[in-house]
Amino acid sequence: MKCLVEAILTQEPLGDYLLILPPGAERMIEVGTIGAKTITPKLKYYSVREQFQLPKILRDHKVDLLHAPHFMLPLMRPCASVVTIHDVIGLMWKEDLRSPVGRVYYRWMISAAARLADRIITDSNFSRDDIVRCLGVDREKIKVVYPGISPDFQPTNNDVQLENIRSKYRIEHDYIVYTAIYKPRKNHSALLQAFQRFLSIEKHANLVLVGPLSDGEGELRRLADELGIREKVIFTGFVNDSELRALYSAAKVYACPSLYEGFGFTVLEAMACGTAVVCSDETSLPEVAGEAALYANPGNPEEFAKAMHGAFTNDNLRRALIAKGRKNLQRFCWANAAKETLSVYQEALGVSLRKTRPGLSAAAADLTDS
Repeated sequence: MKCLVEAILTQEPLGDYLLILPPGAERMIEVGTIGAKTITPKLKYYSVREQFQLPKILRDHKVDLLHAPHFMLPLMRPCASVVTIHDVIGLMWKEDLRSPVGRVYYRWMISAAARLADRIITDSNFSRDDIVRCLGVDREKIKVVYPGISPDFQPTNNDVQLENIRSKYRIEHDYIVYTAIYKPRKNHSALLQAFQRFLSIEKHANLVLVGPLSDGEGELRRLADELGIREKVIFTGFVNDSELRALYSAAKVYACPSLYEGFGFTVLEAMACGTAVVCSDETSLPEVAGEAALYANPGNPEEFAKAMHGAFTNDNLRRALIAKGRKNLQRFCWANAAKETLSVYQEALGVSLRKTRPGLSAAAADLTDS
């Protein structure tokens, strides 16, 4: 959201903006326009208090339109509203929300937000289809706006930094990398099974699993032991952005076996760092990766291992994937996302105006939407 806000402020610097940020995030977004201000009320996301205090803030500041960057909208709003619903993972994968109460609350709030918002923004055509199917929303109410990728993701070419990252995590061989938190849909176990098959062909390789895995790390370590590949699998835990860029850049292949993604940022991050991508053919991933990835069924370890081996050992194939990755990234630009988002704001304002003034003439409505 930080990159989107900064792009909007750049494109429309003369607008009046109120950025409602969580405490401690005052410096998160660079506000260089005269008409933009930030406030940091003591509100917790998804809290009952937010339902009462946020509308008051909107009234006090005479806000014309609220953009909620996640699926949480105040049920009573004094202005037009746009909500971003990135996906409906909480409905499709109950394992993501362990608490039964949390699942009920999620379903209720996301359904209310989809119903009450004047317009909905989502990240992919796949997510739009899921929102229509799961929440019964009119497709015309939803606008797909592809996000961009942070400009921080660039290839790391410093040999010393690349060697240091290898040394820190004791990476002995050329390696395949996967970055994800631990969730069943992230499908780490299938990647371990595919990597076992991969090692039967290519002995000298490592698999580097990046990210905080919490309780899942113990389970994955046990599986690696059972598969006889424990010495070749490296768990880094949480890494900062600088280390992440280096780990992407030094890898021969980025492998993504995920079963459900509303968008799939890590695939684009890897491409931005000049890494060949092998990924699942599930959900939004083919839409996001386009022609720049080698696809394989993560439910078939032999098939996924074959795809990883091809990208890992075939220099011509790997170079072609990297080049296609650079081209694919051109579809995802924050400037374009800002332009399309501003257009959605105008649509939402027009919808809201027609709701409050049912007799509004067609000419006036067209002027509002322009």
